[in-house]
Amino acid sequence: MRFLNIALVGIAAACVSNAVAQEDKKDERPYFGIKVGFFMPSNGETRDMFGSTVFAFGISMDDFSRQPDKWRLTADIDFITGRHDPDDNDLFPENKFFALPLTASIGRVFGADSSKMRPYVRIGAGVAYMDYSVTRPSTGERFSAKRGVPTANAEAGIFISDRIRVAARYDWFAKVDEFDFSGLQLTATFNLIRF
Repeated sequence: MRFLNIALVGIAAACVSNAVAQEDKKDERPYFGIKVGFFMPSNGETRDMFGSTVFAFGISMDDFSRQPDKWRLTADIDFITGRHDPDDNDLFPENKFFALPLTASIGRVFGADSSKMRPYVRIGAGVAYMDYSVTRPSTGERFSAKRGVPTANAEAGIFISDRIRVAARYDWFAKVDEFDFSGLQLTATFNLIRF
């Protein structure tokens, strides 16, 4: 009986120490998150057609925050959409565009893991699906297409916590029909779950 009691105490102690060790060990699985923000076209003609800011949101898979000071792989899918509905004074029909860039990036977080706010950088490239129907203001000529184009981006931001980051990212898109849909994104990303 005494041996059984010692064995049970030993097993319980092992379980407790394992649970404590698991609590102290940092979860290193990558995050899946959502991001919301604004996209600001850099081209004057594009701003004239859609305004200075349009809505942007996306899905982010982060692996680079788990090991500071090492380059890590990440991926993003963004949804950027702009629309201008004509009013009675407009000479041209509605303008609309939708960009869906799918990019793979490498990123690096700077600073100690214990730091509250940590800066980071990322660079990436990929392909973007473009769907647009626009009238060129200078000529009145109508353009409409759905196609894939090369894209690249560069991003700088700050992790406010393990789950929240804010960033400024420049998205370059190859020109389509001489339209330049490139621009700057300002976003906040909320990492929701680990996978």
